[in-house]
Amino acid sequence: MYDDSVRDTSSISLKLFRLLSLLVFGLLIGRLYQLQIIQGADFQDQSEENRERIIEIPAARGVIYDRNGEILARNKPSFEIAVVPAYLTEDDIETPDNEEIREIEEILVALHADTDPDTAVRVADTMFRLLGRSDYAKAVESQGITLKTIMVPGPLEQVDPGDGGPPIEKISLVPIPDTTVPLPIPALAALVDRAVQIKRAGSTSEPITIMNLVDRIRAFEVEEESYRLPGVQIRQAAVRDYVYGAEVSHIVGFMGPIPASYAEEYASEGYSNPSEKVGLSGLEFTYQQDLRGTPGHRTVDVDILGREVRTVGEIVQPIPGQHLHLSIDRQLQKVMYQALEAKMQEVDAPWGVTIAMNPQNGAILGMVSLPSFDNNIFAEGLDQKYLNVQNDERRPLINYAIGGLYPPGSVFKMVSATAALQEGIIGPNETIVDNGPLFLPNRFAPDNPSLAQKFVSWNHKLGINHGPINIVQALALSNDIYFYMVGGGYPPTDFKGLGDAGLAKWMGLFGYGDPTGIDIPGEVGAVIPNDRWKRQTRFESWTTGDSYNMAIGQGDVLVTPLQVLVATAAVANGGLVYHPQIVYQITDADGKLVRDFEPHVIRQLPVDPGNMDVVRQGMWSAVNSDFGTAIEGRLQSVEVAAKTGTAEFCEWDQVEQDCRYRDKDDNLPTHAWYVAFAPYENPEIIVVTFVYHGGEGSATALPVVTDILRYYFGESDPNLGESEPNQPAEGQQ
Repeated sequence: MYDDSVRDTSSISLKLFRLLSLLVFGLLIGRLYQLQIIQGADFQDQSEENRERIIEIPAARGVIYDRNGEILARNKPSFEIAVVPAYLTEDDIETPDNEEIREIEEILVALHADTDPDTAVRVADTMFRLLGRSDYAKAVESQGITLKTIMVPGPLEQVDPGDGGPPIEKISLVPIPDTTVPLPIPALAALVDRAVQIKRAGSTSEPITIMNLVDRIRAFEVEEESYRLPGVQIRQAAVRDYVYGAEVSHIVGFMGPIPASYAEEYASEGYSNPSEKVGLSGLEFTYQQDLRGTPGHRTVDVDILGREVRTVGEIVQPIPGQHLHLSIDRQLQKVMYQALEAKMQEVDAPWGVTIAMNPQNGAILGMVSLPSFDNNIFAEGLDQKYLNVQNDERRPLINYAIGGLYPPGSVFKMVSATAALQEGIIGPNETIVDNGPLFLPNRFAPDNPSLAQKFVSWNHKLGINHGPINIVQALALSNDIYFYMVGGGYPPTDFKGLGDAGLAKWMGLFGYGDPTGIDIPGEVGAVIPNDRWKRQTRFESWTTGDSYNMAIGQGDVLVTPLQVLVATAAVANGGLVYHPQIVYQITDADGKLVRDFEPHVIRQLPVDPGNMDVVRQGMWSAVNSDFGTAIEGRLQSVEVAAKTGTAEFCEWDQVEQDCRYRDKDDNLPTHAWYVAFAPYENPEIIVVTFVYHGGEGSATALPVVTDILRYYFGESDPNLGESEPNQPAEGQQ
């Protein structure tokens, strides 16, 4: 009985087991049928998609040459480490234990980011450039780390000094993370993971660069470890090499990763890799599309870790970028740099500019803005050199030749002289008498001489009156009384001047109204004051005294050094206002001409040739007469025409509530200006120099220009412009 019941129970269990086995087997067969028959084609497509990957082949960036074929910017080989998000383990319900973070940490350890502070800094720097300030800070702080920040100069702000004077430039400061402090592995992994998550919102097969400028040995070490590092890619990547560094950095510019704030804009233009380096300043920025070329691509099979197995299909070769050929003479540029730097050190000036141009076609021969910077540091990352540039309150990244606004002083007088002659205010041989200071009656109390406003010329401070002078003599002597009169008139004698409308009109005609349009970014326009402008900005009406100041390049007149050069070149060449150009030719990788840049005339000044010649005579007399202000600017081999300028300025002190740098007699400080062209007949070069707080133009700016002209015309050591370039690395082009 007992045996029968046990036997029955065993039989039932066996039947149930067989039934369950049949059910499970049936389910497996059904699932297999679904996977292989119903969904087989879909999975086959997905398998092919996961196995194949398209690798972009970057195009060689174009080379930048000077007018004589000297290389200014080239490429040198390097490596970078990247990760492909698609081959990292994405955390989800099935993998909740931060497997992706662990994989990223293993990659960072393989790079020695845990033991080498320099590597940790470079990874952090790369991620900061990719993520931007906000995402970078969130990722680091998510690991419980208090992010250290540093203050770097931000945008310039125009501040009203509150005394009725022109606006003052104030440097704003903005905080950025201090990436020179090495971060621990968890924080670095959080940064990379943040970049991966952002990438997953788009294409997960596009690699993310986590470290660049990797040397060959380190790259091979990582390659050997790649069998256990999913998604790691070692890629060849050219690095930009700027051969003469600081000498031409404001012209050539520099490159960097696509800024996070412009990622969408670049993506819409075909930039699929957010880590791609693009031009961020100078010619690198302006001619980005020409220099970049067209990337190629190849399709490869990859294994489960994302490592390349073989190339499949046809390789689409990249098209190299085009080459830029500049009008810049590198050796002349070197002489300009040295001459300006030496004089600035002598007078302890914070800023200075010198520019040379061919007045017959607008070709820029040289352009120096000091302080400068070595643009190679932007390829090296946020190291101490980079931070020194960022923290320098003199803002060396700004090209002050085109981005600084200053009162021009007497180098503006050619505009006033041309306008006065052409508008019939005065004739070439008519004279105005300088018997001392000019007293302008108070319009509310014209009969009270004690309330009259006093206007002096520079010579009065020396106890000298120039007496009766014509316009040529007025330019040669830089007499202010003459230009007060032709600019604003003199009510007591009913002498009519140009006034604000006439001065503003001719200022615009000479090219001061708008940016010149030079082919590098960062240019600003000028301030052309008139009655309407003053009412809108100062809430005051225009006065005769305002016209006096405007006629001598003071008051609210603010211009860039390049605008002074372009305007004076129009005097030198007989009335043509040229669009200044730096690039004169673009060629392809085979040397074939792609584009030629012809000289571009903005306008022909509406000036009678005789009147323009009178103004030119005034500049000639400044150098070659016995009484000119620029007689120290003479050369032995050619005749020079020039104009000096000494421009008062106010740098407002918020604490003292007064202008800085006043002298013991309470006089305002001055900027030094000098502009000269040569030869006088058929000129081929014009040079302007500006030295901030440099004192008198004849003492500070004139020697700089004269040294440059002496070199140009072979009156000085021809080896002055020689300097050793950076030694090319293997494979540079």
